[in-house]
Amino acid sequence: MAEKTATKKAEKQPVKRKVEFSNPYVLKTVSLNTTPAQLVYEAAFDECAVSMRNLSSVLPALIKDQSDMMAVNGSVEHLLNKAMADLRGESARIKKIADDNGIEMGKLNYTNALQVQARLTCNKAAQYLQIIVELDELICLVHSAWFAGFIADDAKSGLERQWRRKAIGVAAEIRSITNRAFRAHAKNTATEADDALHSEAAQALHSEALNSEASEEKAGEAVAVKPKRTKKAASTEPAEPVAS
Repeated sequence: MAEKTATKKAEKQPVKRKVEFSNPYVLKTVSLNTTPAQLVYEAAFDECAVSMRNLSSVLPALIKDQSDMMAVNGSVEHLLNKAMADLRGESARIKKIADDNGIEMGKLNYTNALQVQARLTCNKAAQYLQIIVELDELICLVHSAWFAGFIADDAKSGLERQWRRKAIGVAAEIRSITNRAFRAHAKNTATEADDALHSEAAQALHSEALNSEASEEKAGEAVAVKPKRTKKAASTEPAEPVAS
């Protein structure tokens, strides 16, 4: 009978299924002509996109203090906006030099231009992809100026290296910000758990002390009210004579 009951209970229990998170994404195809832009995409984009998705989707569900979340997002936005502004500023500078000197920079062809299909998991990932596109356009301008003859060979190589490192550095700093935010959350969670444990232990000790005091008080009261034993009164009846 017991076996039948256990079998029925086992049949009634729902089967647990492992459900993976289903995250939204957008595929965007972009053309990258220059080697520096292609290297940045291959080296940094995917890891940076993962970090940004964690910042946008995972971290807000964990952090209760919105001011902390705003500080993290503000740091990332500052990095992205500054990198974009610097790239556009450099492009404008090169165009101005060409215009001031009456140099016409034609469109170039590239031997190994690539079309990449980027998976965008959040809006911030799209912003970093745009930085890579802007880098590609800047390097195209550098190459055009080099072909026109007003940028030297060493300056061309230096500009390629400088801006490639800058774009990769932005991704590295974003990953660092993400890791620090998660470490800070883990540390705060551990601290809160320790505080709760210490509080429970203190409460338990306090309750034990109160119970001990109460027991001692009851024992003292019992001793205080314990009746005293009275001596028996001497018999007043005359003793029987002893036979001689």
